[in-house]
Amino acid sequence: MRLSKLFVVALLMSLVSLTFAENNVITISTNNTPLDRKALELLTQEAFTRIGLTSKLVNTPSERSLQMANQGEVDGEGLRIAGLSQHYPNLVQIPERFIGISFIAFSKDAMINLNQGWESLKPQRIAFITGWKMFEANAADAKVVNRVSTPEQMFRMLDSGRIDLALYTRADGIALIRSLGLSSIAPLSPPLKDVDMYLYLNKKHEALVPQIAQALREMKADGTYNKIMFSIWTD
Repeated sequence: MRLSKLFVVALLMSLVSLTFAENNVITISTNNTPLDRKALELLTQEAFTRIGLTSKLVNTPSERSLQMANQGEVDGEGLRIAGLSQHYPNLVQIPERFIGISFIAFSKDAMINLNQGWESLKPQRIAFITGWKMFEANAADAKVVNRVSTPEQMFRMLDSGRIDLALYTRADGIALIRSLGLSSIAPLSPPLKDVDMYLYLNKKHEALVPQIAQALREMKADGTYNKIMFSIWTD
């Protein structure tokens, strides 16, 4: 009986692999910032091509994006911090780092001191995007916490004085305040957290995890990874 069950599991995994060999498309849901989304798009395109698949990105609100991937409505989720499988058990983390991100605070008040890290946020009025797990886990004890839908909304709140700090990523935050012409807003130092970001797949595609991880390692070794990231930084 046990051998029969193992045979059925193996057969089902084989059928999944055959299905994707035919359809050739893995759909990844994301709510990443523009620069990070571009990195995800280009890196997954290259990595998936190397294993005979095609990646497709769909943009979805952050919390909904995670739920869709966990429920199998899409094939994967990116880019996210490590360890989300504890809370989303149907997601399997690709064990190779995709990119590193600096999560920081932006403010109009350059005198705000962040040397105590997350503890520094407690007396402040802050805002961050709903579903961003890094901030939900570490910034919920601030004096006032606002969860918003878009970064533009958050930075407008900061510019109008409704909050003291906008929590976001460094590169995209700087690009956004420039595009919005918000010259009184600047990034604060030090970063709240520098973290590695990963791609997750729904567990029905677990067989692809080691292949994608190996493709990423090969990209880093042969120089392709650096070329892709350089193209994003200089675009």
